[in-house]
Amino acid sequence: MCRRKPRPKLRQLPERWPRYTEPMSILNFAAGRPGLNIRPAFHAIVTGAFATWVSVAIGAPEIALSPAQIRALGVATVAATASTGETLTAPAEVSVAPEQLEVISAPLAARVEAVMVAVGDVVSRGRPLVRLNGPQALDLARETQTAEAALTLARQSAQRDRQLLQSGLIAKSRAEASDAALAQAESRARSAQRQQQLQGVQGEQSVQSLSSRSGGVVLEVLAAPGSRVGPGDPLLRLARTDALWLDIRLPAAQAGQVGVGSTVTVAGRTVNAQVTQIGQAVLPGTQSLLVRARVSAGGSSLRLGELVEARVRVASTADGVSVPSRGVWRDAGQTWAFVQTAPGRYRTVNIDVLSDDGSSVATRSLKAGDLVVVQGIAALKSLRAGT
Repeated sequence: MCRRKPRPKLRQLPERWPRYTEPMSILNFAAGRPGLNIRPAFHAIVTGAFATWVSVAIGAPEIALSPAQIRALGVATVAATASTGETLTAPAEVSVAPEQLEVISAPLAARVEAVMVAVGDVVSRGRPLVRLNGPQALDLARETQTAEAALTLARQSAQRDRQLLQSGLIAKSRAEASDAALAQAESRARSAQRQQQLQGVQGEQSVQSLSSRSGGVVLEVLAAPGSRVGPGDPLLRLARTDALWLDIRLPAAQAGQVGVGSTVTVAGRTVNAQVTQIGQAVLPGTQSLLVRARVSAGGSSLRLGELVEARVRVASTADGVSVPSRGVWRDAGQTWAFVQTAPGRYRTVNIDVLSDDGSSVATRSLKAGDLVVVQGIAALKSLRAGT
């Protein structure tokens, strides 16, 4: 009689080994929650997901989810809005128009006796800025004195000849010649006086005092006391700051989006400006174009030569809409988005990107009001792939 061998006992796993008894679905993994206990909603999700995978496999363009699945996957949408344009950010320097600059130059060869202003000073029209001392100034004063003396003699001679003409003692032609000589003397005296005034020469002195014709802010002091200068040498640079410009360096690839009249603001300032000029030549070494905007408001908060961050508002894209950048994704060189076509139904749409400023995307592939998925995209992509 054969005796039956005892059945071997099954090996027991140590208690320290984890027991994976909870189900793990692709829905949990795609949503970024591996191992999460979704027992209450698991069967409903799997049932709907299975139907979805079947529909995707046979080429249907939409993904269908129940309300429970939408909540479990965290799917959320945002409506596309009519595009109002985008903002381009670029560095800019505060400047002034060339016609607002003034250069104070030495009219004659002289020695700089004193510089009475410093960089940053605000000066008014006619205020003395630089004092020069040179022999040519004294020569100019003497020329003026000589012209004034000749004018006095010509005036006396003309007056005497008029009296003699009235008495019949001289011919009329002689009186007319005296009047002509007087006119010439007056012209020479005015010219000498004007020249002395322009050169800043005061009286019969060798000292010249130079001033500004319009006033403004001192940008640069180019002369030092004691130095010698020649005719035309620049001494000071000034600028009127009643009208400021922003010299914006915009990448050449973006310059085509900007037009004359585009609105410009400055980061951190209450400044408004409008584009008045767009450069036609690329700046060497930077591949950027110079875009100039005239400040219309808030210029008091800017300083000449200051570097700021300019924000150029690009004109709105016709028939385009704006969607959050987080709602689009790229695959195989193309841009896509999930759009809700009906409650619980989503389809992929190929997006033609017109512009992307990092926070929003402008496109004509959608219309205003379309609901674009901005959360739960990873889960929908997994369902779309059928994995």
